[in-house]
Amino acid sequence: MPSFLLDTNFCIHFIRGKVWARLALSKVQVPDVAVSAVTVGELYEGAHRSNQTGKEIKKADTFLAPIEVIAFGREEAKEWGLIEANLRKQGKPIEAEDSIIAATAIKRGLILVTGNTKHFDRIEGLKLVDWEKKTPTK
Repeated sequence: MPSFLLDTNFCIHFIRGKVWARLALSKVQVPDVAVSAVTVGELYEGAHRSNQTGKEIKKADTFLAPIEVIAFGREEAKEWGLIEANLRKQGKPIEAEDSIIAATAIKRGLILVTGNTKHFDRIEGLKLVDWEKKTPTK
């Protein structure tokens, strides 16, 4: 069972070959990480918008192949609704994709790995870590 949910921005850094991202992911076991189905969609959207679509799709395929993908189901959707309502009441909404990823992490009890901690830290109950600033230990 995974402990960490990789945010799209971390995945992009890894795919682009950022040394810190590769080092951080090498410190955890593959079964310890997962991605949201939304992240999968965002990665393929970026690949399809690229000038080198085929190459970028292959990179996404290779990266995602061993990683568990968590679907967005009923419980995650209920949590997403709560997050969206709370953020809108505060006047601090974020993109729906990000709040869906956050809802997935919360409902699955996962720590969200992101470089966007300032963006996500307004979501109550969400556990965050930035592996660029704090590399995991084995």
